[in-house]
Amino acid sequence: MSRDYPAALGEFEKAASLNPSLPALQAFYGKALMAVGSREEAARAFRAELRSDPHSYEANLYLGVLEAEERRHQEALRHFRKALAVRPESIEARYQLATLHLTMEDSIEALAILEPIVAEAPAFVEAHISLATVYHRLGRREDARRHRSVVAELNAKKQAQAPGAGDELGPAYRGELPKPPAPSQEPPQRDPSQGDRK
Repeated sequence: MSRDYPAALGEFEKAASLNPSLPALQAFYGKALMAVGSREEAARAFRAELRSDPHSYEANLYLGVLEAEERRHQEALRHFRKALAVRPESIEARYQLATLHLTMEDSIEALAILEPIVAEAPAFVEAHISLATVYHRLGRREDARRHRSVVAELNAKKQAQAPGAGDELGPAYRGELPKPPAPSQEPPQRDPSQGDRK
């Protein structure tokens, strides 16, 4: 699936000019802005969404991510908790909360969130990486080593499934499916033994 965020931005801008209070519009616009690197504009879009819908999962989650990037930990914590109030089982929101706790040096809280995540989503590479970090900080070296081994195995599987992907972390690291090879531009060859069929 192609993600043409610059084109999407134009469409979101048109929609916003027609109906700026369209439900979830500002949240999706903010996500597109984040994808093209416009962090401040994205934060404004998420805040606009939250003014019209304070319970927006996407706006709370992604504004929390932006707040965490800016090291505004308490604001990020507040937004992640609001996102989790809407979708308490969301692995994405729980993972973001865990990484925030990890950043805030609260390894015990991060551990309490990450262990269930890797149990529920054993192929979630980033969660294993974070859990290995937590175990290392807590002095649980063998557990940390075990999760680093899991990461190596998962990455090897992903590379085996995407031949020619090289060593880049790109799409596989972000959890996206590898793109299929482009179809050949040559016309299909007709098998002469089949004769002319109509």
